[in-house]
Amino acid sequence: MDTTGKPAAACDRDAAEARLLVVDVAGVTFADSSFLNVLIRPNNSRSLALAGPLPNQLRRLLEMTGVLGLFTMRGGQAPTA
Repeated sequence: MDTTGKPAAACDRDAAEARLLVVDVAGVTFADSSFLNVLIRPNNSRSLALAGPLPNQLRRLLEMTGVLGLFTMRGGQAPTA
């Protein structure tokens, strides 16, 4: 929760007019429901792609919550639902 402010602001305010938002998640070392919310919220109003490689912990979170298929993957990794 302490570190989701900057990504949330980038998704909400800084990229408000973007049709496609690409989020580089290669350096994510921990992700929880707060981070998941940051990813899902902008996906409701525009296309969102995740640039990777997708860290294993984040992949597990996306798989366990059933939302991996919502995201287009960039960087050679395709989602596996």
